[in-house]
Amino acid sequence: MKKYLIIILCIIISLIASLTYHENVFLTDSKNLINILLTLLGLCFTSFSFISTSINDILKKSDKNSDADLRKKLDKLLDSIQKDILLILYATIALIVLNTIFYFDFPLLKNPIDIDFGLFIVPSLKNLSLNFIVSFIFNLSVYSLYDLIKASFILLRKCY
Repeated sequence: MKKYLIIILCIIISLIASLTYHENVFLTDSKNLINILLTLLGLCFTSFSFISTSINDILKKSDKNSDADLRKKLDKLLDSIQKDILLILYATIALIVLNTIFYFDFPLLKNPIDIDFGLFIVPSLKNLSLNFIVSFIFNLSVYSLYDLIKASFILLRKCY
């Protein structure tokens, strides 16, 4: 239920960001978002080494009776961390591809412009869709970073 709520919230934020008329909205600026995600990816790899040493410390301190249950929990936590890091990596690759597509003009493909819905006007359907996808990917990456930080705090609590 929590993941569905996060995805719906990411969709709403991305839709609002993509409907703005300004070109320099932070969530739709793919050039800067690529740099931010690459920085986050480097931090994630650094934190992964910290987390793996914390897991080894926890396993050394644990007694043999609860070792199997603790190992299952730590393996599940480590698997979640790996998925989060891979999500940020794939998001960075997707943003690089989308940034290339954004500046590429497809032949024989018409870009509908100035679509009036009454409440709002879409200046370009191509820009709207690409801005939505870029901001949605970035929002998911931020949630993934939050999940990594939360896992680190859980490990710190168990380690000390």
